[in-house]
Amino acid sequence: MKKIFALTIVLAGLLTFISCDSITTSFDTDLSTTVLADVAPVKSGEAGIKETGPHPFSATKVLKIDDNSQIKDYFDRLKEINVKNITATFTGIPSGESITTLNLTIQSAGIDIALDNIVNGASVTLEVSPQLLDALSAKLLEDKEVTVGVSGNSTFAPMVLSTLVEFAVTVKAGLLD
Repeated sequence: MKKIFALTIVLAGLLTFISCDSITTSFDTDLSTTVLADVAPVKSGEAGIKETGPHPFSATKVLKIDDNSQIKDYFDRLKEINVKNITATFTGIPSGESITTLNLTIQSAGIDIALDNIVNGASVTLEVSPQLLDALSAKLLEDKEVTVGVSGNSTFAPMVLSTLVEFAVTVKAGLLD
């Protein structure tokens, strides 16, 4: 009887040791979310007075991944960030007016997208190669931020453009790390 009791104790201890190791490796969380950057050029021109001619504009915004409340909870334990796609939505363009040319850049990841003839409410999923999405993902994991820039010409002033850049991401983070 003493041998069975001793064997049971040894087996229970061994099972506990093995289980703890496998538990810690399985305590990762995967989540899908979006990270947003609202890039808005500084208003130029006088309010209420429409100016004619092309109007150049430019603005940048630092996108910080910890601005997302879901990611913020795991900020110090991030293991992986994968950007799946990027969508840009444009608002604040008066009726009958347009953005004739617009460049959206994320220089640290080598992304430079040219768009033209954008009207109010337009939403565009940007054509970004998988290699550049991987570079952006690595940059976000390493630096936890990137700078998004917009520049171009519009048919109107004062400038009221808002460019909402939405990064669809999946994140893997350790729960016990």
